Amino acid sequence: MTIDFTSSVKEGADMSALEEFSKLFAAQYHYIKLTEFLSFVARFKLGRYGKFYGYFDTMTIGEAFRRFLKERSDELDTVIRRRKPPETEVKVERNHEMPDYLKRIPSWGRKKKS
Repeated sequence: MTIDFTSSVKEGADMSALEEFSKLFAAQYHYIKLTEFLSFVARFKLGRYGKFYGYFDTMTIGEAFRRFLKERSDELDTVIRRRKPPETEVKVERNHEMPDYLKRIPSWGRKKKS
């Protein structure tokens, strides 16, 4: 991850801390596609989720990623709503008049509704 270089922190990430964080991150967010993660990194580098202050902070990355997931969810909802065709109202004509073949049956021969 080049986030620590982009943000000009005083100290780069400790490799063992970065390795541990990477494993935890991959286990927690195993369903995220690589392209989505790269989108997060790009947005983070652009300052969308805050800024590093002096050192590489895994807590800041985790918090920023949760904000990214919320944005991602909202963006996906918007795309789905736009793709879904609008509900169309279907008018059903109802003819409450008795059909001719039933009109020919005398009323005494019809079954009564219960």
